[in-house]
Amino acid sequence: MDKTISYRATMFDGEPDLAWLRPGWRALRLYAQKAKAAIEDGDTALKADMISRADQLLTIMSGILEINPGSMLGSSLMRIYSALRLALLDANMSNTCEPLVDFDRALRTLDDEFLKLSEGAAGRR
Repeated sequence: MDKTISYRATMFDGEPDLAWLRPGWRALRLYAQKAKAAIEDGDTALKADMISRADQLLTIMSGILEINPGSMLGSSLMRIYSALRLALLDANMSNTCEPLVDFDRALRTLDDEFLKLSEGAAGRR
């Protein structure tokens, strides 16, 4: 377990904070938007590249989650990331945009809810 904590600390120059997740979620949304545009344009190479980038980023973001038995947030995010990965696979295999629309909606919801929580916590200080 110490190796995991040490790994996270080196990635973030200290213990990771939830604020580190927002740029990742936004990058995932950007990749999905570009993959969606590539599908609409018939550009299979760009679609594959954007889906691959999103998948790689999900792998990195999954690797930094705290998923100990007592960590509800890490476990919940791992399930969400797994569902997002399935949406990427579906979009790639079916060559349709619908899974990417759902992918974007889920990430937008995560980002919006996190912002509300962050603002609420800042107001209580």
